[in-house]
Amino acid sequence: MDFLKKVIKNANIKQYEIANELNIKSLSTINLKLNGKAAFTTEEAKLLRDLINRKTNKNYTIEELFE
Repeated sequence: MDFLKKVIKNANIKQYEIANELNIKSLSTINLKLNGKAAFTTEEAKLLRDLINRKTNKNYTIEELFE
């Protein structure tokens, strides 16, 4: 999760943007997921990867982001 959090920070992606993208209403849920206290579903991981790739103009894989 450290790499994921670093990429999100460097891309200046806010937790509310992630919540909107994943259709999660609670920022505390996003916080739990980013801190490894709750798991991302496969679909959430794909959506988050897509958001990150759009914001960074890169082509990260899910494996890279979630290793």
